[in-house]
Order: sequence, then C-alpha cells, then structure tokens
Amino acid sequence: MYSPGSPTVEIVYTRLPSDVERYSQELLHDGPDCKISLMARGPDSPLLRIGEIEVEPGGAILWFVFAGRPYEVASVYDPAGEHLGYYTNFVQPPALHTDCWRLTDLYLDVWQPAGGTPRLLDEDELDEAVRKGLLEEEAATHIRTEAEAVLRAATIGRWPPVLVRRNDLDSVPALRFRRDAPATFFANLVIGRFIAFGIYAFGAVSLISLAFAALSDALVPGGSPARIGWLAAITVSTALLLILALAGRLPATRRPRVEEAVTERILFIGTLVAGVAVLLYPDSRLWRGALVGVYGVLALFLAVFAASRARYEHRFPALAITGLLVCAAVLLILL
Repeated sequence: MYSPGSPTVEIVYTRLPSDVERYSQELLHDGPDCKISLMARGPDSPLLRIGEIEVEPGGAILWFVFAGRPYEVASVYDPAGEHLGYYTNFVQPPALHTDCWRLTDLYLDVWQPAGGTPRLLDEDELDEAVRKGLLEEEAATHIRTEAEAVLRAATIGRWPPVLVRRNDLDSVPALRFRRDAPATFFANLVIGRFIAFGIYAFGAVSLISLAFAALSDALVPGGSPARIGWLAAITVSTALLLILALAGRLPATRRPRVEEAVTERILFIGTLVAGVAVLLYPDSRLWRGALVGVYGVLALFLAVFAASRARYEHRFPALAITGLLVCAAVLLILL
C-alpha cells in the first residue's frame, strides 16, 4: 500500500491540554485548497480507533484536509479494502504550507458508517473541555454549529464533499501518477477521454442509424425530412458525447488507467514506423485514407502531450514537437 520514496508529511496531533501524537503519512495530493494523505496501517501497527470502529493492521485511511476549514475528513478501509465509512474530525484550521501539519482536536466528530446512519460523537467531551477551561464557550458554540451542519448534510446524503467521494482507495495509483508525472497524467487523461468519445460516438451513431433505417427512409440518399432528422440526431448526440467525455462525465473518463498509460516515446515511435511505410510506398492508395486518419489521431495526441508538458512541467516538449513535425510532413505526402 505504501509507496517507498514517496513524499511524506508529518502530522502533529494535539488533544488538549497536552496529549500529543505524531504520524507520518504519504502525501498523495498537494492542492491549494485540499491535501490528501494516506495512512497505511502496517501488519504490526496497533489498533487505531476512528469514529466507532477500530482500524486493524493492514487497513488504510485516506485523509482529506481543507485549507481554512475546521475539519478533516477520513475515508476508512479494512485490510481487505472494504470501505467502512467516513469520519469527520473537527480541528482548529491548520497551517498546511509546510511538511509538518499541526492539528488541534476540537472534540466533536461525525461518523458515517458505510450503509448506516450518521452520528454526532463526543458531545460530552466538548462539554467537559468547556468546564475545565480548555475551550471557550464561544468557540464551543461555533464548533457545535459546524458539526450539526455536517450531520444534517450527511443525513441527506450531501456529505462528505464530492472530492472525498470521488477519491476512494482505488484512486491511489492515479493520485500517485498525477503527483509524480503531472504532464503525462493529464495528457493520458485527455487522450483517454478522446478515445472514450470515439467509442461512445461509434455506438451512438450505429444505434441511431439502425433505428432510423428500420423506421424510415433516412439512409436513402436525398433530402427527405427523415434523412435530415437522422443527420441532426447524429450531430447532436456526438456533440453531447464529446462534451460529456471531455468533462469526465462518462464511464471510464474520470481518471487514466496507470497500467495502460501512453507516453510521448510510444507515440513518437509509432509515428516513425508508420512514416517509414509512407516513404517506402508513397503511391499506394489502398491504405492512404486509413493512414490519414492514423496520423490525424497521432498529431492530436502529440499536441495534447506538448501542451501538457509545457503547462505542467514548464519545459520545451522536444519529442512531442518532433513527432508533430513528422506527422505534418507525412500528411503533406498523403494529401
């Protein structure tokens, strides 16, 4: 579960007045508004109580800390990777600009067991802290208000935030991919969405065409209303699918598959191999149309890599630009 050599963050967790615990967690995402870290419980780790359960050795917790917010959210998993629930822990808003985060517990918690009813925990501990002078009444009132708002949202299915629900334990490889190779991650994300669009569009056009062919004369050449309706339906459906695919709203478009990641090197080699075929057989007409399509797609993918490399790594994408020049030369020959 833990990735050796990955960046880590030290958590200094204080429970007033003087109970201090320290944890080291893998930093998966270091965004300006939210940080995501992984606490992987090793085989010799002691039981860790979260909400109303104890996380066993081999379990895992994804922690989501939000800048300026008086809470952190944990997504809790057992050793088999089964989701156990969400735990919202109220804390003093921490400073997150260093590699050591200092969090001070504010007693109240909201526990959402998977498939169960959300519950507010530790109200008696908050009352006792006020009585002992560890927390002022005004601060306690504020945190009660925050906790009750979270509990209400959890009860109607609107908590935790979407970012937490979208990043489950299965997303850890993609989060590492994004952290370690952001340009390649985003290039693969966009390329994957274009590929998904092509697959969905092919299916949509096929189904629409079959339906119109069975019910009308739309596929017969001419200007019949049915044919106009067929072309309009295809245009609208493909445009809608393109928007949904690029926005990551279709299945298999939310994150790239790490094990199937494409690199500039792979695209560049493919470009050269196909280019050699074009140079050797420049007059062949049987597969000219197919190669135009192939090189059009390769040029699109290389352009995505070039833009991603420039945007996220701020360096000149030499390999991608070279591949684009090869594509342009080959397309000139073919056309």
